[in-house]
Amino acid sequence: MLYLRGLVILLLLLAFWGPSLPLAPVRTVVLLDQSPSAREAVWQLAPRLELPGAQYVAFASGAVEVAAPTARRLDLGEGTRLEEALKKAMELKPDRIVLVSDGLFQDEPLPPKVPLYALYQPPSPYVALSLVGPALPLRGETVEVRAVLEATAPTEARLTLEGPAGRLSRRVELAPGRQSLGYRFRLEEPAVVRARLESPLGDREARLELSPSDATRVWVLGDAALARYLRAQGFLVEERQEVALPIRAEVVALGVGARDLSAAELDALQSFLQQGGSLLWTATPRGLFFGGWERSSLADSLPLEPVEEPGGMGIVLVLDVSGSMLEADKLGLAVVGALELVRSARSQDYIGVVLFSDRPRWLFRPRPMTEQGRREAESLLLSIEAGGGTMIRRAYLEALEALEDVPTKSKQVIALTDGLVADAAPEIFEAARRASPEIKTSTVAIGADADRRFLRELAEAGGGSFWDVPRPQDLPRFFLEEAQRAFRREVLEGRFPVTVRPHPVSRGTAPPPVSVLLPARAKPWAQAVLTSGEGVILAVGESGRGRVAALATDLSRSWQEWSGASRLAAELVRWLAQTPARPRVQALREEGLVRVVLEGQFERPVLRAFGREQPFMPVGPLRYEARLPRGAVGQAVVLDGEPRLRLELPALPEWRLEDGQENLRRLAEASGGRLLADPAELRSLPGRKGVSLQLPLIALALLLFLLERYLEHRRLVPLAKSA
Repeated sequence: MLYLRGLVILLLLLAFWGPSLPLAPVRTVVLLDQSPSAREAVWQLAPRLELPGAQYVAFASGAVEVAAPTARRLDLGEGTRLEEALKKAMELKPDRIVLVSDGLFQDEPLPPKVPLYALYQPPSPYVALSLVGPALPLRGETVEVRAVLEATAPTEARLTLEGPAGRLSRRVELAPGRQSLGYRFRLEEPAVVRARLESPLGDREARLELSPSDATRVWVLGDAALARYLRAQGFLVEERQEVALPIRAEVVALGVGARDLSAAELDALQSFLQQGGSLLWTATPRGLFFGGWERSSLADSLPLEPVEEPGGMGIVLVLDVSGSMLEADKLGLAVVGALELVRSARSQDYIGVVLFSDRPRWLFRPRPMTEQGRREAESLLLSIEAGGGTMIRRAYLEALEALEDVPTKSKQVIALTDGLVADAAPEIFEAARRASPEIKTSTVAIGADADRRFLRELAEAGGGSFWDVPRPQDLPRFFLEEAQRAFRREVLEGRFPVTVRPHPVSRGTAPPPVSVLLPARAKPWAQAVLTSGEGVILAVGESGRGRVAALATDLSRSWQEWSGASRLAAELVRWLAQTPARPRVQALREEGLVRVVLEGQFERPVLRAFGREQPFMPVGPLRYEARLPRGAVGQAVVLDGEPRLRLELPALPEWRLEDGQENLRRLAEASGGRLLADPAELRSLPGRKGVSLQLPLIALALLLFLLERYLEHRRLVPLAKSA
């Protein structure tokens, strides 16, 4: 019995080793690439692909089983989708797959679970034509559409482009590779560009539709003429009285003064500019330098600066600091108003402040309001304290005396009090009359208890104005208005010829003379676009991440009869709106991947494509990138909390400059197969597959084991009976 046990052990060892015998035929599926780039070469090779027992699948964009390798199918589409073909092949339960192709796939197939053997066939010579346009063109923007030509062999061709700019025809010499030709035109409405390429390798056509992106949104404050012009040009114009967050516009036009806006509104405009928005200042009666923008928090962003007129204004403020001025914060509000007066002054203006209560005290004598003078005056005004009676006579007389030595053409005393004057004497009125008209005297009555009779008579004697301000809260506004009157910049009136300098805003325009002009010059960093003599009418530049422009004329008074005024305003706003921060997205197909480029102001941009999301990575200021696999096609969406932009991912071209043979080699080796050099190698592949003997050997070992057990049992039974 030992020999049976030894045989069982031997059979089990053989089963563990796993022997097999080549008894079953190998099931082979041959994939025939019948896409446009490979079909001619595959059809020529087809008679040599007859294999015993093989099954055949023809594929392009789709896949279908065919009876023989010589079958020709032209109904499978114009692309190359290998994933579909492999799926169809695996349904036939093959032992191996033979792929005959040029290796130029439009997807990224995974290696099959069975060995794949590849036969490379070079693609047929070809020229490709495509049109590439801008991602987000604006209405009125000059755009360029590029005709991209790709050739796999040297050839001559004629390219013809047709569109809004007319017909362009050119003969080109094509070498293997890629080259392009531009076609420029102005995009005013939806447009179509058509291209045709004629060559010995075939004729190609391409068509591209371009539509302007959403109309530019403009907020206009205080300039009805500009708003009217922009509406006529198709802009989305909203006339507003204030600046509120968020600013839902690409451009904010400011015909109001800096003093008309709160500190919060000025901060909002500064933030808007830093985030890629654009600002436009216009010289309305309340705008630009009339509104004090050159002394505001946005002064550094203003592309114009005033040309100061000769002369200046001398002002001495005679300010009541008696104990009653502490009531209702009258003194604090008066100081706020005085600060506005100081900040509104020009460098050639002189300001002084003399305080009075029981006796006079100079806070500071008249001094020019240079940058340093203004800072010192502001500091001293903030140090004022109140207390005592209301004795104005000596303070007023000292103010008149101080102004006599001030070297300005115009001079003025402003006397302000809230109570009854204790030392009103005839000599005050006599002094006011003697000083007038060289020095005018204006007076301000604050609150209900002010000595209105005295103040009115003093103003009349001094040839000035009497102002009644019953509510202390109105004091800052009064001083602001008085500053605008006192330091008012003079606008020039007449006919001022316009010189046009090269810039996208001024292209193709010839403005007539302007009727009014605010003397100004461009800052060193800005570009003058329209000038008149030495003065600048329009200057533009960049500030922060946005753009800025300033117009030194009033559109309600200049160019009223000129039909091109609205077009010039539109060109200016279009240029302003095209900041780097304006959202733009474009998908570019590169070797081995699709690169999506995003520009604009975003918080956390995310790209959603083919059911997956991935974040954009910042690569520069306001610039982001995301990379998708080579096979990514279809629509994609840019998210930033909510969908912001949509784009179409470019399809892989059927013909392209790519090493298809290398693609086949990688795919074959990843599956356990290899790249074949010649169809004859198909004959050398094994024709039968091994049949495993493991189960038969285990079954035979089990039978022998049972036989050995049976024989052992029969041997032991007689021995037991005899015992």
